Amino acid sequence: MAQQHGESRQGHTPMMDYLFLSGVLALDLVNTEVLVRGKGYDLLSSPEDGAHWWQEALSHHPDGEKVKGEAQAIVWSSPLLERIKRVRAAIRTLCTNLVERQTFDQEALTTLNGILATGYPALDVISEQEMVAVYRTHEANWGAILLPIALSAFHLFTQAEKHRLHKCKNDRCILFFYDTTKSATRKWCTLDCMNRARSLQHYRHARGARAYLID
Repeated sequence: MAQQHGESRQGHTPMMDYLFLSGVLALDLVNTEVLVRGKGYDLLSSPEDGAHWWQEALSHHPDGEKVKGEAQAIVWSSPLLERIKRVRAAIRTLCTNLVERQTFDQEALTTLNGILATGYPALDVISEQEMVAVYRTHEANWGAILLPIALSAFHLFTQAEKHRLHKCKNDRCILFFYDTTKSATRKWCTLDCMNRARSLQHYRHARGARAYLID
């Protein structure tokens, strides 16, 4: 569960740290939607928020820099942010489908496949005798952001162990995470969220016991 650290981001959204929980870029994007005291918030409420999140994401996922677009400069704008949010919604939907064992949502798949179709693998020369594999994108500007996210989702859904994808068991949390523990039985996104969930459960049990005694 996200932690609140200030008044507001745009007068409406609380200031919070962006969460990078388990090494999966696609899930880190999904987790920019949070619950605080039962109320939903979008941490990407402006293009500036998107730019800040992306810079932090690149520090956690340096492979994202291996996608090269035709234009290197990224112009952050409201249309770009809305495109990112559509991709985020598609990934959240497909994660929910997996966790709840539902039929995959075709509209969400179409959204992701549309982004993946803009990319292609290529070789990049970094010295006289050395080349590295990169992805390039036909979509100038935006592709350098959208393609790494879509590729992360692609790898999560096709190559990762699906039983390790979890939604936090705290009823007051909507975060997803990829469980890297040996047993793959982790239930909560963070220890803080686990403690909150257990405290709430204890409170409910205590209140129920008091009500029983009064009756």
